Amino acid sequence: MIRTTRIAMAAALTLLLPHGASLAADWTLETIQDPATYQALAVLHQESAGTIGDEYGKKAVRPRLEFRCAPGSGEQVAVRIDWRRFISSFNTEVTFAADDAEPLTLSLGVDRSNRITATRKDGDDAALIEYLSGADALTVTVTPYSDVPVSVDYDLAALTGRLAELRDACTA
Repeated sequence: MIRTTRIAMAAALTLLLPHGASLAADWTLETIQDPATYQALAVLHQESAGTIGDEYGKKAVRPRLEFRCAPGSGEQVAVRIDWRRFISSFNTEVTFAADDAEPLTLSLGVDRSNRITATRKDGDDAALIEYLSGADALTVTVTPYSDVPVSVDYDLAALTGRLAELRDACTA
């Protein structure tokens, strides 16, 4: 059942891509149903290049950087990171350092799972996407509550083109 659903989602996504477009290996664009709102979302995501320890120090996890939008919503894209470990139960500061640019620090909201940080203001989404535009590498740093800072890296080389595909999927 799950495999059939993934195949159907992949087929549906292929229809959203411009003719001849391919999916880059490092960025995945898919359509999902948001479990919180039951709304269909187009999501562009990448797993971090390295791992960080979970809150118990027992296993390594790969945080996932996501760009999301709802089909039919225009070009409004939200940014979030699924840290796959406890981060905090309240807003927290996250620092984004792209290439050699001055780092950008944003106060991000934390969802009910206490594992996902997300922008809360449209202005933050736009500022972050503009900051990442044209960059090749990104280091993201957060300090989990009562813990030491953790950092993860992402490859942004193909991000700008893939964001265009995501926006196209959401304007359809």
